[in-house]
Amino acid sequence: MRSGAGFTLIELLVVIAIIGVLVALILPAVQQAREAANRSKCINNLHQMGIAAQNYHDAFNCFPSGWFCSEDDVNCVPYSAQPYMWNGLTSLFLKMEQETLWNEINFNLPPLYQPSGSGAYMPHPANSTSLRRTLEVLVCPSNRKATTTGTAGQPQPGAQAVKMGPSDYRGNMAAGAVLNCTRDSTLPYNNCLNYDNGITFKNSEISIADITDGTSVTILFGETLNGNWPDAPSCCVRTDIDRTINRPIPGSSIITYWASKHSGIVNFCKCDGSVSSVTAQIKKLVLNKLMTRNGGEAISADEMR
Repeated sequence: MRSGAGFTLIELLVVIAIIGVLVALILPAVQQAREAANRSKCINNLHQMGIAAQNYHDAFNCFPSGWFCSEDDVNCVPYSAQPYMWNGLTSLFLKMEQETLWNEINFNLPPLYQPSGSGAYMPHPANSTSLRRTLEVLVCPSNRKATTTGTAGQPQPGAQAVKMGPSDYRGNMAAGAVLNCTRDSTLPYNNCLNYDNGITFKNSEISIADITDGTSVTILFGETLNGNWPDAPSCCVRTDIDRTINRPIPGSSIITYWASKHSGIVNFCKCDGSVSSVTAQIKKLVLNKLMTRNGGEAISADEMR
């Protein structure tokens, strides 16, 4: 009798090798397609934020604050002893179909507080459930899944890792406010006179009329990494002449710079609601021009490439 047909070992190895080559060829294409979809979703997130900000402006004649405090809290700074420390992104909720979450939050009480008046910050009992909510519109899929939880926006002595709803987007606070800083000991937040030349900062009420550089060349929101939406220290980005995209402060773990997990670019929403991708190789001074609202700087299209 003749034996049944089969594969020799050499034939089997050849087939395995061919499959391996095909996988090696196909996998990068699949990864590129996935990243293209993630980047598109990220751009759409910022577009929705831009529309919400425009609607907010229509209602109140200004863009949302970076963070907001009580009217009498003149010394309100993130992680101070003052309580009313909510991220200004929450101001967009009513314009982003998040009425339920808005109504759930008690804005008269903080997201975090010190139970004994000192030591580690804890979620305030009145808001401990709300501040853990995840909103997909605030999460870039290239950075993490929508189920990932953010942590407290900024470390401080004795602070614990507080889990809060994530956000990969922040507002534009200021350019030149960290190293290029005019000092005044009577002012909060790094004692900088020029910490508010952007759009979003403490109790800010910047209108389109204030943006004399032009709304199409002034950043409103941009990508950053691993922040959260309830907490004031995750509200905004301050940059300076020595810091640009994907470049942190030397020796610091604080995420207060523009950054993304996209290859070579970061997405920004401008004050006119448009969204564009900026190369990570953008010159530092050009980035600062895009962040000031009234610096009087001219910006060409070539400078942003």
